[in-house]
Amino acid sequence: MDVGTKSFFRMSKAFILSVTLLFSVQGCALVAQQLSLPENLRKGSGCAMVISTRDAERCITANNHSSPIPKLDSSHVYTLAELIDIAETANPEGRIAWAEAKAALERAAIARSSYLPLLTFVAEGSDERAIVPFPEPIAPRGYVTVEAPTAAAQLQLQYSLLNFRRGPELDSGRALEVASALRLARVHQTIAHDTAVQFYQAQEAVAQLVAAQTILKTAETVENSAKEQYANGRATLPDVQNAEAGAAEARYDLASAEGEVKKRNLTLTETIGVEPTTEVTIVPQDANAPETFEDSVEEFIESAKRVRPDLIAYSREVKHNHDLYRAARATYLPTVGVSASGGQTSVWPSADFGVLGHASVSTWSAKAELKWNIFDGARSHQVAEAVAEEKASVERQRAAEDAATRQVWGAYVDYRTAIEQERASQTFLESAQTSYDSSLDAFGYGVRNLVDVVQAEKQLAQARFTVVRARARRQQSEIELSYSTGDLLAGGSRSGVRP
Repeated sequence: MDVGTKSFFRMSKAFILSVTLLFSVQGCALVAQQLSLPENLRKGSGCAMVISTRDAERCITANNHSSPIPKLDSSHVYTLAELIDIAETANPEGRIAWAEAKAALERAAIARSSYLPLLTFVAEGSDERAIVPFPEPIAPRGYVTVEAPTAAAQLQLQYSLLNFRRGPELDSGRALEVASALRLARVHQTIAHDTAVQFYQAQEAVAQLVAAQTILKTAETVENSAKEQYANGRATLPDVQNAEAGAAEARYDLASAEGEVKKRNLTLTETIGVEPTTEVTIVPQDANAPETFEDSVEEFIESAKRVRPDLIAYSREVKHNHDLYRAARATYLPTVGVSASGGQTSVWPSADFGVLGHASVSTWSAKAELKWNIFDGARSHQVAEAVAEEKASVERQRAAEDAATRQVWGAYVDYRTAIEQERASQTFLESAQTSYDSSLDAFGYGVRNLVDVVQAEKQLAQARFTVVRARARRQQSEIELSYSTGDLLAGGSRSGVRP
C-alpha cells in the first residue's frame, strides 16, 4: 500500500471515531426536534448508538431471540408503537439480523481466545506388536516379536508466545462485531419503517371507508331530495334517476373501500411478522394539522451522516478490511510457541524370546518452537487481495453516503410537498362542503337544478378522499424522512432491540 493510501486510512479512522463519539447523540436530538413524530417512535435501542465492542456486546446479548412469536388480540385497538414492538419481536428479518450479529460476536470471542493457552487432557490405551532385530547368538532367529499394551493419561499444554497475526485478527473481529450490531439496529429501523408505512396505509384505507360511508349518506340525501322535488313537480324523472345512479355509485365505492381495508390489514400483519389476518383494529387517522416546517435539507443530510447505523457500519467494515490487510502482512513474520505434556504411562510388554519387565512411571516432554515461513508463493497474492478488499470497502462507504444523501433529499422534498398538499386539501374540503350545502339549499328552493347538486356532491366526495390521501402521504413522508436520517428508533433509552 502506498504512502498516500496509508495516510488516507489513518485520517479516515480518526475522522470516523471523532464524528461518532462527538456528534451521534447531537444528531439524533436535532432530527427529533425537527420532525413531529410521536415520541414513542424515537425510543431507540442501545444498538443504534454502538461505538465500541462493549456497546455491541450489550446490544446483542440483551435480546431474547428464542421468544415465541406473539399473537394479535382482535379485541384490542393497536397503536403504531405497539405494532412496532411486536414487529421487532416477530419479524423474520429481525431474527436473522440478530443471529448474524450474534455470530459476529462469537467470532470476535474466538479471535480473543487466540491469546490464551490450549490445555488438553488425553487418555489413551493401545496395543502394538513389532519385530525387533536381535543378534543370532542371543536370539536364535535373529529377531524377536514384542507386544506392548500401553495405557497413558496426560495433560498437554500449547501456548503461542508470539504471533503477529493475532492483533490484527482480533481488531478485525471487533470491527465486524460493531458493524453487525449497527446493521442489526438498521434492520430494526427498517422493520419500524415498513410497519409504519403499512400502518398508515391501513389507516388511510379505514379513513377512505369512513369517507365512503359519509359520501353514501350525502348521495342518499340528494336522492331523497330529488324524489321529494319530483313529487312536488319541481324535478324531472331524469333528475331522480341521476340521483339514484349517484347513490348506487356511492354504494359501489363503499364496497370497494371495505375490501381495501381487509387487504391492508392482511399486508400490515404480514409485515409485522405474525400470522396474516384481517382481524386487527388500529387507531384512526390523526386529523391534526401539520406543523410548520422550515428546516434546511443540509441539516438533515449532516445528521444522517452522523447517526445512521448503516453508514457507521460501513466505516467499521473499512477498518475490518484494513485489519485483514495487517493480518495478511503479518504472515511474513515468525511465530514462537511452546508446548509441554506430562502424565502417567503404563506398559506391559511381552516377547516370544526372553522376559520383559512391566513399567508404570510419570512421563513428560517440553518443546519451544520458532517457525518462520521463508518462502510462500501465496502470501503476496493474499496481501494484494486484502488491499483490493480495503479499497472496495472505502468505495462502498462513499457510495452508501451518496445514496443516503439522495434518499434524504427525496424524503425532504416529499415531506415539504405533502405538508402543502394537506393544507390545500383542507381548504379544498371546506370549499367543497360550502358549495354542496349552498347547492342543496338552492335546489330545495327550486332556484338550482339537480345537475348542479350532483356536481357539487361529486366535488365534495373528491375532496373527502383527497384529504384522506394527503394526510396519509404526509404521515408516510414523515416516516420516510425520519428513516432516511436514521432518527427512527434512535433516540431513546431502551437497553436493546428485541429480534
